[in-house]
Amino acid sequence: MLKQHESSAYLDGIRGVAALGVFLNHFSLDFYCAWWTQKPEHSHLNGYEMQFPHSLISFINQGGYFVAIFFVLSGYVLSRKYFLADNIEILVSGLHRRFIRLYIPIAFILIVSYLLMANHLYFNEAVSRISFSDLFSKQWSFLELEERLWYSLTTGAMFSSDPSFDTCLWTISYEFFGSLFVYAFLIFTHFTKRFRLPMMLIAICYFVNVYTPVSSPFYTSFMLGMTLCYTEKWITQKSMPMRTIIAVLLFMVSLLLGSSPFCSPFEGSWQENVKNIWDYTPWCFTIGAYLMVLAFVISPLLQKAGSLLPFRFLGYISFSLYLLHPIIIGSFTSWIFLELYPAYSYNNSVLIAFTTTIPFLLLVSWLMARYVDQFGIRLSHKAYEYIKRPAGKVISKKNAVK
Repeated sequence: MLKQHESSAYLDGIRGVAALGVFLNHFSLDFYCAWWTQKPEHSHLNGYEMQFPHSLISFINQGGYFVAIFFVLSGYVLSRKYFLADNIEILVSGLHRRFIRLYIPIAFILIVSYLLMANHLYFNEAVSRISFSDLFSKQWSFLELEERLWYSLTTGAMFSSDPSFDTCLWTISYEFFGSLFVYAFLIFTHFTKRFRLPMMLIAICYFVNVYTPVSSPFYTSFMLGMTLCYTEKWITQKSMPMRTIIAVLLFMVSLLLGSSPFCSPFEGSWQENVKNIWDYTPWCFTIGAYLMVLAFVISPLLQKAGSLLPFRFLGYISFSLYLLHPIIIGSFTSWIFLELYPAYSYNNSVLIAFTTTIPFLLLVSWLMARYVDQFGIRLSHKAYEYIKRPAGKVISKKNAVK
């Protein structure tokens, strides 16, 4: 189940923790939305939620920071094997397989969410009236389910960032197109390797300065991830103490950047002064995510920690956990909360619902990873093996069947 080369097992560990961080972000948005709205009337913790986004530990609740880590990891992981082997076949294979690998679990999630909606098993609207979360109330509120499902299955989820059935699906088109760009860029520069690094820097400058403001940090993350392959090769020549010291500093700076307040900064704070000039938050998350992955790349100690079995398990189920958790919160968690709320206080009901959700989410994520996600990976490999067969062999096999 957790088969992974030891030298890169920590990468799955990072991905698993990031997926868990996105879950915490969405859970808090649904049940403690005052940290986002900054409205006292939405608070359930005497205003503490409004203070939390401005604290140095708010990175544990910053979904944008963890999504940026996903994108940096994708740029690094998708290119790392090629850099190690210098084999263009790796890129061609990945380019052909990427759509199927992503689409199978996404299609599964779309169908599951559709079935939950069709059977009225989402309870987010009832919860939102108690939690005051307008964002939560607007989820799964559309009509014409079949038409929307068909749209999401065909183009919406993979190409248009349509989050109708699952709020996490807004990232999928960025992941898909970013992955294709990584493969295409490396194929394009395969025979001009000496110009590759300068071209990477040019591409980064393009995404930073020319691309749309919303997409710019996301696609820049993929490029930054690719540059880590050069960093990995260079840093291994440095002494162990120096690498450890640098990694610790990078790790701490990453968490600091990941704690940048996504909501409005406090009046008169340095964040407010900076934000009046430049909307720095998305770029803080992007740079912080890059520094976080970089810290692991250069530190054997962090790699060893990230390769521990619990983190590797989270990595194994990370994509499934990422896709599943919004529909679990909207159905299972919300149902538990509504059952408890008449007899318990708000915070106790949320606490019990949360502690009940965690094991259930881990279980269903493992089941999906084993039977759906792995199926998608195997199918993508089989599809590519079929595509790359010589035409004569395919024709001969068809004639043999006849």
